Amino acid sequence: MKTLLSRIAGLILLMASAVPLSAQTNVFPMPAMNRPAKPVAPAVAPKPGWALVINLGDDKFLPFVWIGPLKMWVGKFEVTNGQYNRFDLGHESQTYYGHIFNEPDQPVVWVSWEEANNYCEWLTRTFGRQIPRGYIFRLPTEKEWQTFAACGDRRRYPWGNTWPPPDTFNYRGKEGIGLIYRLFQYESYISGHDDGVVVTCPVKRSGGNAWGLFGVGGNVWEWCQDWFDDQQVTRSLRGASWNNNEPDIIAITNRSDAYPMRRNPMIGFRVVLAPAD
Repeated sequence: MKTLLSRIAGLILLMASAVPLSAQTNVFPMPAMNRPAKPVAPAVAPKPGWALVINLGDDKFLPFVWIGPLKMWVGKFEVTNGQYNRFDLGHESQTYYGHIFNEPDQPVVWVSWEEANNYCEWLTRTFGRQIPRGYIFRLPTEKEWQTFAACGDRRRYPWGNTWPPPDTFNYRGKEGIGLIYRLFQYESYISGHDDGVVVTCPVKRSGGNAWGLFGVGGNVWEWCQDWFDDQQVTRSLRGASWNNNEPDIIAITNRSDAYPMRRNPMIGFRVVLAPAD
């Protein structure tokens, strides 16, 4: 009886081995015990035109918009406190005359040019496997900034050429009269403008332009890559902030500057993803 059962078992094994692997189904390898985990291959790098979102961990994401004329991705929003804290956990955007700047979805402020640049370098080192080969994270140049803020045309403001600004853009409107008086002992604001926020607002609430970029006008000044002039003493700033109300200052073409180590509650930054030089 044992001999008969052995012959039957052998016949079954022989028949199974004769079936091509392509025709076999539900055949799974046995899991190996204590096998070291294999490194996970990076996701397919996004191509131009694809949505690009960098997962920073801890439920923090950094979304980008592809800007075809510049052949680069541009941060959809200014960098927030929550996103910056993934790099510098101890950073505080503080308060200013009792007003809070430190909420996770507000733009990070009290950051120098050097700190903003270090953040970009950290992104490239840490998340290089999520981006196309040969690309790096960095601050935008002034020329790039002006192109994407103006949607590639000659408009005066991110929303067009009309005045006053739409209330979705965060500038110094009548909502900030109390703080303005405390700072300057006089009242100066944009007549007919009320964005409902005294200082910075969450980046997703800061007005967007036709290319889907938010906060390129107002909320915070944005550090740019360039030196302001040939003396190479100060770095360029663009975009104005929650504390500006003058049409010429708010205009896209306006330039400002600050020392690279300068920090204040009106300055933040935006990141771009561009080909390395």
